[in-house]
Amino acid sequence: LLPDDPPPTATAAEDLTSNFALSIPQDRADEDDASVHEEGSLSASIGDDDYYDEKISFGDDDEDDIDIRNVIKRLHSEDTTTTQSTSDRDYSKRNLPDDTFSFLIYSDVRSHTQCFMCGILVFIFQMSIYVVLANDIINVDNKKNPVGFPFNVSIPVRISEVLAILISIITQHDVRKAICLYRDGFDKGKEGTSTMDKSIAQVFPGATLWKWTLSIVLRASQGFLGLVITFLLIMRSNSVLDLLLNFSAIEFVSTLDDVVFGLAKEGLLGDVLKKEAKDMPEKSYRVSKEYLNTVYAMKVSLLYFVVLFLSFFGSWVYIYWQQRSGAYLCQQIFSQFGDEILPMLGTFTGLFYKHEEMKFGDRSSYRDDQQGGPLLAYCKSETRWTLSLTKDVDTDEFLSMDKWDPCNWLAASSETESYSILSTTSSPWVIKTPTNRVAPL
Repeated sequence: LLPDDPPPTATAAEDLTSNFALSIPQDRADEDDASVHEEGSLSASIGDDDYYDEKISFGDDDEDDIDIRNVIKRLHSEDTTTTQSTSDRDYSKRNLPDDTFSFLIYSDVRSHTQCFMCGILVFIFQMSIYVVLANDIINVDNKKNPVGFPFNVSIPVRISEVLAILISIITQHDVRKAICLYRDGFDKGKEGTSTMDKSIAQVFPGATLWKWTLSIVLRASQGFLGLVITFLLIMRSNSVLDLLLNFSAIEFVSTLDDVVFGLAKEGLLGDVLKKEAKDMPEKSYRVSKEYLNTVYAMKVSLLYFVVLFLSFFGSWVYIYWQQRSGAYLCQQIFSQFGDEILPMLGTFTGLFYKHEEMKFGDRSSYRDDQQGGPLLAYCKSETRWTLSLTKDVDTDEFLSMDKWDPCNWLAASSETESYSILSTTSSPWVIKTPTNRVAPL
């Protein structure tokens, strides 16, 4: 009714009923048909576009005709949008990851021993490599530097460290897969479920909650330990080449579960593993939204990345400042020089102490505790560790620290870019004779 029209009389209502005597057959199996019911007994069937052209007429007055075509179309559209598939609304399609850890979820310990043991053995093999590497890396007897970090590294190595750490965190897929499995939850399914809506326990009859949990725990622990070992090897590298080799080696170990799964799929590990490896990727299951741990998984995922980024880059900053300050260097060293060619070198035998205030070539220096004593420092222009004096030989006056020059040397090591003078002990040194000639020491 229009806003200004008076309420319909009983006669008008009878005319309205007679005008709607049009009968249109309904097929309830047809998804395009719907019914609109007003209060009372009035009903109209909607299934044909031609019907939208019908009008409700009160009496013979054309001004009282109301075109309800748009209203009926709108109701029909709303009804259609609310009748979507229950499967699309309540379920999400999933596939198990293509690795040996997925065998642990559904393989029966008794009847599918090969598949279950394959997942366990690959995990043990990966963890054994990590343990051996950790045992070789960590020296508990060295209290100052048990991991054996370099005394310092060059800028290209620093940049490579940051990039390698960032890539290792982002590309660590095993931990991410574990978080995704935890997010989906373990759904046993319900009886009478359609084939398209079967849960993981229905698609994989051997799947149980404890095996699903075991797969997540082993997958995540292997991935996380691999990240820790990768970080330690990255920070132990002295050059970009060493860093890349160490990084690549650990990446290979962390992907062994995927590699072994690929070998099983090719039939190189037996017919049983071949069949399971080929069948598993083709099986998909539906995850009910009732079992999704979406909120918890988001928190775990966010916490995982935040903790890794903060801990790894926080450790990187700490190690960087330790190296810059020379914390991993020896605080004192003992040196002894031969006096066959230059007799005065024999007087420089003794202890040298790390000089905290002066650095040359971004490297710490050493000197004895006597004023005007000799200096062990790095000459950047000649890329050598050298022995020089801190006093003027001609005037016998002590030089201020800003005038110390390690490139004006009496003895020098072979060319090196090492940040520690102790690394030069295995290479020959040279001296300058009174005639300014260079001779081996």
